[in-house]
Amino acid sequence: MKEQKITNKACGLYGLALERISKCEKFKQQVISFPKVFETLCCTYSIKKALAWEILFILRDFGFIEIKPYHGVIILQHG
Repeated sequence: MKEQKITNKACGLYGLALERISKCEKFKQQVISFPKVFETLCCTYSIKKALAWEILFILRDFGFIEIKPYHGVIILQHG
């Protein structure tokens, strides 16, 4: 159910990336470490770390995630 809400708000590569990152989250509002995020994005989509950073910044700019410097990302809860 949570994944369906996420994909309704973001579509395409960004929605899929957000859905994939959210599977790493065990508890709501948990920080997902950068190594886990990059492992998930880079291995799933065969992209380099620089492109993964661009995807994270775009998701942050649209308000889907919060980037915690030196720690990881938090998926923000919407609606």
